Amino acid sequence: MNLTFPKGHVPRYENFELTGLLDETMREGAERCPFAVPADRKAALTKRIVATGVRDVVFGSAPTDPDLMAEILADLERDGDADGVQLAFILLLNCWEPLYERFTRFPDHLKDRVCISFGMVDHRSEERLFERACEKFRSIGFRHFRVSLLNNFSSGVDEKAYARIVDQIDRSVAIGIRTVRINDSLGVCYPETMAVLAANLVHAYPDLSFCVHAHDDKGLGLQNALTSIYHGFDLIEGGFAGFGNRSGLPAIEVLLRIFEEKNITIRGLALDHETVRETAYAAEDTFLVVPNVYRPVSGRIVNWENLGVANIPDYLGSERRARKFLTDVGTHDETLRDILRRAGIATQEKANALEPLRAALLAEMAETYAAKRTAYEELIANIVSLYDEDVLFEEAAIARARELAL
Repeated sequence: MNLTFPKGHVPRYENFELTGLLDETMREGAERCPFAVPADRKAALTKRIVATGVRDVVFGSAPTDPDLMAEILADLERDGDADGVQLAFILLLNCWEPLYERFTRFPDHLKDRVCISFGMVDHRSEERLFERACEKFRSIGFRHFRVSLLNNFSSGVDEKAYARIVDQIDRSVAIGIRTVRINDSLGVCYPETMAVLAANLVHAYPDLSFCVHAHDDKGLGLQNALTSIYHGFDLIEGGFAGFGNRSGLPAIEVLLRIFEEKNITIRGLALDHETVRETAYAAEDTFLVVPNVYRPVSGRIVNWENLGVANIPDYLGSERRARKFLTDVGTHDETLRDILRRAGIATQEKANALEPLRAALLAEMAETYAAKRTAYEELIANIVSLYDEDVLFEEAAIARARELAL
């Protein structure tokens, strides 16, 4: 990393406003899911996301997605739920022409609710393909565009890499595109690199909107997303339940919790935590994901804690509302005395007086574990079967093609 912070650059860490949130649940969820999700389920989840208050949904990139986008937008308009809603389509320039033909049939009255987000901007740049493709879409009535700049940050961002990014931005600006997504496409960027990159881009292009598409392959997606806005990016991007290819993207519910604590607001957006959590569960259901029950903020039992004198958050005076459960880990004398007191039973000072209660609880726990062990092993076997069987891997697709050719 040879770039340095621009002279006079001052980061911000709290008390500021972002201009928007881009939700990637639909597009990245469908791409990651090893099974083809039916259109009606995609439509239902999209409407549920819109019902949370999210307006900018990156919907898809599949060949049939333009038709489904039109159906969803028509439904939203019919139901009076389309105010401010925009669905984005990721258009990669190595396969744009069939998609353009599909978009020529898109209903005119819905085109203003669509954003075409160009990817692979530098593909066949000697032919000015990006500029020509954008003009083709303009010619059929689309007016909203942005670019997704694909990057391999495995070697950081040196002057050459930065110059490549700048060249693509300059080409975008030249044809009137004002929103730029910086993709950490492989999820390998480090926050210190993102900090300098964001600072330089914002200083070089103060009139543009930027966000980072922060994959979590190294567990740094959330840090990179936060770092980007601390250093000037004005848009934030994520997915419900952290949906995104491979290890995912920053979870919207986690971002909202952090924003609340740091007084970072999103213009025109006020999302309800419970609604957001339920939408995260709906996303898992749609894309057949086994829930991570300990996922931050929206994990189904992430707020459960062990009852006992060794509960450190309680010792530290945490004000969170945790549901407490008891295992052998928490069966200290003082914990059992507290249970007896709360049951209205006179407490016993002698430790051996607690033994009948301790023995009964431990016996119940042992019986429960044995039953849960059996249930867990069955569940894991089902999960392995769910993801191992009937997936159309590429070799299977090739075999199908051969069969059809016979």
